[in-house]
Amino acid sequence: MTIGRLSSVRFLALVLLLLIVPACKRRGELSETLAWMDNTYNPHGDVLGAPGHGRTGWYSRSSAGQAHEYLVWGSAETFTYDGCKMTLRVQDNPYASAHSEMYGAYVYSFDLRDINPQSIKLSTYSHLGGFPCDNHTPEELQNMNCDQADIGFSTRSEAPLIAEESHTTFPKLQGLSHESNSKSKAARAFFGVDDVEYAGRFAKAFRHAVELCGGRPEPF
Repeated sequence: MTIGRLSSVRFLALVLLLLIVPACKRRGELSETLAWMDNTYNPHGDVLGAPGHGRTGWYSRSSAGQAHEYLVWGSAETFTYDGCKMTLRVQDNPYASAHSEMYGAYVYSFDLRDINPQSIKLSTYSHLGGFPCDNHTPEELQNMNCDQADIGFSTRSEAPLIAEESHTTFPKLQGLSHESNSKSKAARAFFGVDDVEYAGRFAKAFRHAVELCGGRPEPF
């Protein structure tokens, strides 16, 4: 082999090495980030102290007294992932008063590389009444218990790249009217979180995972 060919082979090997090492690093970071999100957000019944953070809802005061509250609306969320592919599952709580006539189960499937990292926004709200805490003065917030959060996100250019499946149950109806199923495409979805401080960390981790998968912000 001539010196020229040997130099070319070494150059190509160096180029490949420079391409492979960062890619391996990104895969390692992605795996670690998604594992943390899974370990903390999803419930793990076989692990002590790991109930998850996706069980949310809002309550109202009971006529029995100020200390008594009842659930008006609630849901539980979990997610699974396979590399950059993610599936988010949302299950309405059928025992909540707002779901006495109907409750649903929803599945959102998407690729993290299709998500706009700039769209990931955290909004807080109070579990009592479900009132949003955004755009309130500090004085008003003193009387609000802003203890839950939503982490909303959307696809780049608002493209309908999130596959949505819904299964709705009507408990008081029978026969063909008892259930219904539908499929559609969406551009937005969200994670419900029962702890505001944790929600900030989760939003940061989710944004990092999106960027590692190649998710890009809008060009404007």
